[in-house]
Amino acid sequence: MAEMKDMVNKVTDAIGGTMAKLGAASTTSADGFVEQAAIGDAYEIAAAGIALRRSRNDAVRTTAARMISDHTTSRHHLQAALEMNETRGVALPPDRLDTRRETMLEHLAEASEDSFDRTYADQQVLAHEETASLMRSYAEGGDNPQLRSVALCTLPVVERHLAHVKHLRAQL
Repeated sequence: MAEMKDMVNKVTDAIGGTMAKLGAASTTSADGFVEQAAIGDAYEIAAAGIALRRSRNDAVRTTAARMISDHTTSRHHLQAALEMNETRGVALPPDRLDTRRETMLEHLAEASEDSFDRTYADQQVLAHEETASLMRSYAEGGDNPQLRSVALCTLPVVERHLAHVKHLRAQL
């Protein structure tokens, strides 16, 4: 029964992630960028916290610790950019996750012990593909130069994360 639930959750996460990646690729408004970047960072930090509590795999735990560190830094860079004159009038980031990422966290928390590490790695690939798409799209066509700079500086870190979590997933 747990295996079936894990499989349904994985499919649900994959469909949501694919749709979100398509949406992220067309984000050009400052408000949309800030919202999605902030929610992405918050999700990454929360998911990594769950991984630190649940995983017994050193590579997964090391990855989770790195995600907390790097996405906390990313959050601070976004917050600093929002304090600049160039971003006056841009909406503040939301203070909570969206429903899709809340559901992903629930799926991660509910994953069976046997499938936890793989679930975390699968979700990390989806999340970083979405974030890379967001950063690339906004860096190329965003409507706010200050936030385009944030996207451009964040993209290489996200791409490194994506390559790392793909490698991690292949090792599990």
